[in-house]
Amino acid sequence: MKSHACIASHVCAVLALLSAPQVQAQSASPASKDSVPIAQVIASTAKKTGKKFLLEPRVTGDVTVIGLDPNGLDYPTLLSVLQLHGFVAIDDGKYVRVVPDSYARQLSAPVITGDGSYASAEYVTRVFKLKNAPAAMFVPILRPLLPQHAHMVALPCKNMLLLADTYANVTRMEKIVNILDTGEPYQPEKCGAATKAD
Repeated sequence: MKSHACIASHVCAVLALLSAPQVQAQSASPASKDSVPIAQVIASTAKKTGKKFLLEPRVTGDVTVIGLDPNGLDYPTLLSVLQLHGFVAIDDGKYVRVVPDSYARQLSAPVITGDGSYASAEYVTRVFKLKNAPAAMFVPILRPLLPQHAHMVALPCKNMLLLADTYANVTRMEKIVNILDTGEPYQPEKCGAATKAD
């Protein structure tokens, strides 16, 4: 009986020793002093750029930026910070809507052509016209290279690909498509012919 009490007291002492360093490590964590609320970071960028931001209610949390002033981020850097935290910003010219990235493809992101330049983390839409290979062939090849929130679909009748994602990913996909779209010219099947005949 006495040995059981002795063992129990030793177990309690060991548990106390094991838990003490964890408490100290948590309280000494540098993340708490370097973290800034994401709304505060966005507000600072709004003041710096003159842009007006609308935040979806789920845009919450703290941001840790090392080597940068979180209260002085420019717009492209803010977009990168938002991307790392699972958010995107869609600028419609009047307001910048900040939403979870899962909603990005449902908002009016700019449709881009080959011209112009955008911030790497800016959400855009691009249509690719293929000449030498069927567009549908590219979807299973390229889709695994894209994040879950991105959207890619083939338009077989026009032999086109539609892609909605960040500008950096869109330009990367464009380079891959240009490399793979080789060979003899491809003629897509005529679509809607049966409907017209009726």
